[in-house]
Amino acid sequence: MGNSPPTPPDDITSKQIQTILAGWGKQHFRPFPWRTPLKEWHGLIAEILLQRTRAANVIPVYQIFIQRFPLPQQLGMASVEEIENIIRPLGLHWRAPLLKKLGQKLSENDGCVPHDEQALNSLPGVGAYVTAAFLSLHAGVRSIIIDSNIVRFVGRLSDCLVDGETRRKKWLIAYVEALTPLNDINVFNYALLDFTMEVCTTIPKCDICPLGERYCAYRKRNIAEKTPNECGII
Repeated sequence: MGNSPPTPPDDITSKQIQTILAGWGKQHFRPFPWRTPLKEWHGLIAEILLQRTRAANVIPVYQIFIQRFPLPQQLGMASVEEIENIIRPLGLHWRAPLLKKLGQKLSENDGCVPHDEQALNSLPGVGAYVTAAFLSLHAGVRSIIIDSNIVRFVGRLSDCLVDGETRRKKWLIAYVEALTPLNDINVFNYALLDFTMEVCTTIPKCDICPLGERYCAYRKRNIAEKTPNECGII
């Protein structure tokens, strides 16, 4: 396992990985309700609720939330207490004031969610990750997404040691940038999210990984060294 920053894959390798992951993603697509939202607003709310929260736990809260607040204007007029009660099961009640402010802010723009990265990132309760996730998954705007699972995945592809601070490293951002296609961004990013949650997990399921040792340096090293299939990163 290397400690020096790895070089991003070349265009040919990146396209091959993109094709493999997109194909895997179509076969294993997880049909969460926010993946086919009726409104972009619903997609934004989903990404806010999904932060550091299991998707299965978000489903009932998300459904209640969008039923009660189908438009930002209705959220902006709601009481903080009502919002708290809806999101409390997720342990996010402290975000209620921010969500109310978000509804009020979007109401000033006729309820439309901006597609500009800077404008979106400046909204109450919307940070860099939610911005990238919303743009790429719900607005069709190319944007890279980086979470702890994706950091771990890149660490294995490159066989480079990673930790909690790696997501901010320039080499990691460049690596994910190289892996991310120009088109069909939501298809790829959903595949990447699902793959890193189901296959390239903390204890990786290398035996069912479609990338194999050809694309995964970590897997290649393990086979060469005949070591147990374990990894201590993240």
